[in-house]
Amino acid sequence: MLEAAAPTFPRLLDQLQARGQRVFLPRRGAHSATPVTFAQLRADVDALATALLDLGIRRGDRVGLIAENRYEWLLADLATVSLGAIDVPRGSDTSPLERNFILNHSGCRLAFVEDDRVARELVVGAGELPRLERIVVLQERSALPNVLALGELLRSGAAADAARSRLQAARDAVAPGDLLTIVYTSGTTADPKGVMLTHHNVLVNVAMARAVLDITDQDTFLSVLPAWHMYERTIDYLALAAGGRLVYTDRRHIREDLAAVRPTAFAAVPRIWEMLHDGVAAHARKVGGLRGRLLTTAMRLSREVAGGRASLGQRLGHALLRPLVLRKVLAGLGGRLRLCVSGGGALPRHVDETLLGMGLPLLNGYGLTETSPVASVRLPGRNAPGHIGPPLPDTEIEARRPDGTRCAVGETGVLWIRGPQVMRGYYENPRKTAEVLRPDGWFDSGDLGHVDAAGNVWITGRAKDTIVLAGGENVEPEPVEALIKASPFVEQAVCVGQDRKALGALLVVRADALEQVLPRGEWDVRGGLVQSRAVHRLLRNELDRLLVRERGCRPSDHVAVFAVLAEPLSPENGLLTQTLKVRRHVVAERFAPVIASMYA
Repeated sequence: MLEAAAPTFPRLLDQLQARGQRVFLPRRGAHSATPVTFAQLRADVDALATALLDLGIRRGDRVGLIAENRYEWLLADLATVSLGAIDVPRGSDTSPLERNFILNHSGCRLAFVEDDRVARELVVGAGELPRLERIVVLQERSALPNVLALGELLRSGAAADAARSRLQAARDAVAPGDLLTIVYTSGTTADPKGVMLTHHNVLVNVAMARAVLDITDQDTFLSVLPAWHMYERTIDYLALAAGGRLVYTDRRHIREDLAAVRPTAFAAVPRIWEMLHDGVAAHARKVGGLRGRLLTTAMRLSREVAGGRASLGQRLGHALLRPLVLRKVLAGLGGRLRLCVSGGGALPRHVDETLLGMGLPLLNGYGLTETSPVASVRLPGRNAPGHIGPPLPDTEIEARRPDGTRCAVGETGVLWIRGPQVMRGYYENPRKTAEVLRPDGWFDSGDLGHVDAAGNVWITGRAKDTIVLAGGENVEPEPVEALIKASPFVEQAVCVGQDRKALGALLVVRADALEQVLPRGEWDVRGGLVQSRAVHRLLRNELDRLLVRERGCRPSDHVAVFAVLAEPLSPENGLLTQTLKVRRHVVAERFAPVIASMYA
């Protein structure tokens, strides 16, 4: 069995001592220029942990962490878990209703929050949070009465020399099987569940990923995803455990920070890889002329080569364009990326193939919050597009039929996972736990897929997302949506049609590409929809071109009706999660009249 690099987070923190004045965070936040060394991180974690002890926080207590990626998030996280307390993280933009549910359901005694705005909301709603005793803003000071500030806790903890023995005793009591965190599901369903993960769950997952991806102290990671999500959190822990560097950015500055920071490693969700892919395509259209045509051709040939469909002439053309065109694209992404990972959702095949063919070392991985989160990932030496790699060491993944029997090689079923990273269960929810977790350790992922003869796992959809048409045909929406988004004119696509005669779709156009062929004056935007006959005619042709048998589509995968939304889906309007997954139930509710009119 693969052993974790450290059995608990207190032991992981002990490893920071030897790294001294080496810089861990070149920036305290996405827009900061202040670096943080390993020594400062360790000193600040000790000071804050001491202050938490003085506030009465003990092993097993739950502590909310409602904030965004930055040094103070990591500091609050590590200080909390180093005592054996359990942190309960969430983003600061979480709705008050959902945030209060999470804090109440988990029984948080203290909550770290982003700023005075969030603190004020908690103070106003204090009557709904009877177990919440303390609020701490992640700021130097707070203007609110009875609200503590991180700055004052750091000062008080640093001055409390007599408490060092108490701190060490608290950390010595932490065991690998103790709960580290309770992470509530991200909201693609209406019922958030608190996933319980132990120190061992998370640290063994970090050790597995380090081993197969060869993470070292020479790696620099670019961090963009929400820190409360286990995918990003594990990336941050990987950098910490390996002694590398971690640089915070945000979605608006990814391209410029890739060029400026020149990271060696970058992990992101599929939507971000789509944005980078689409950005290169948009640049080719904008440049135009010979340069634009060469770049467009290079992208097309890259996809054919990586997909294994290229003729000899196409392979020769691709080889010629790599030094002339594609090398410049990779240089624009920093030029040092040796490890790129996509996870947290389905990576569209055309994006996967094109980026791989362009020379980006993109590994596609798979996991869930319930698996801490990584269950499988493509390996650098086995990096063909489409699949999500073999299981991690000491991890089993198998496809099963509805009766629970194991599927044959290549046969699609529900994926079940067993390994040391599988959660303990859902907090205070034995019924939901029993639905997915068996006594022998097998976890029902709810994802549909198969395992091929080489041991690689393939994802084909999500069991609960399956659309059942009126005729009884089952349609997996994600593969169809991925094909639709291969169109240069489609930015987003969501399939609908439960209990309808045929499949439908809500589309969001890629404005810059569409304007090249249809000026905005022809769009006719009314009632939140693009009503233009010209736009609809163009998109109808695209759907008919893409959703064909030659691309693996069945008749039931054909989109019969569609509507074009004037505004994109985003976390801000509640239609995407913070990791950019479609909140299908919210989309269905919000656009119910639109969907009904499509089928009228």
